[in-house]
Amino acid sequence: MAARKKTRKVESTVRKPKATAAKAPAHLIENVQQIWLAGMGAIARAQKEGPAAFQEAVADGFKLLTRSRSTAEQVIRDAFEAAQGTVESRLDSARDQANETWDNLEALFQSRVHKALQQLGVPSGDEIRLLTKRVAELNENVKALSARQARGRGGRTRKAKAKAPRARAKRKARAA
Repeated sequence: MAARKKTRKVESTVRKPKATAAKAPAHLIENVQQIWLAGMGAIARAQKEGPAAFQEAVADGFKLLTRSRSTAEQVIRDAFEAAQGTVESRLDSARDQANETWDNLEALFQSRVHKALQQLGVPSGDEIRLLTKRVAELNENVKALSARQARGRGGRTRKAKAKAPRARAKRKARAA
């Protein structure tokens, strides 16, 4: 048998945190992953159990997002207090990175929620505004038609009333 060649360990393409602030990004990444998984679970539950479960999952996801954000802010505050001074620029970088991650996560979560709402058939705000405008137009048209018919009936009833005595007089004359 031929001897196996030793293979080199493949380097990860994930950007490594800086040595002085290694703890803060690791916690942030873990929190972001948890939020991502919660969002995916919420979408799966919404598709499975319907709108009521979806609303509950969104509320749970919001609670988790709030908790994770406060945890991330606390980690950043702790890191800032520990390394205040020359590390300020690194902390600003970490804060910017965390904010960017949160912004991306929020955008992703919003797009997933929007997609789930579309799959459930929930109309968007623009669709509701369009329908409301259309209903108002139809109401105006119905009122206009009702007014025309009322005016038309009023004229016919007067003519019919005027013709009725003449018709009775003709019938009496014929009978006599």
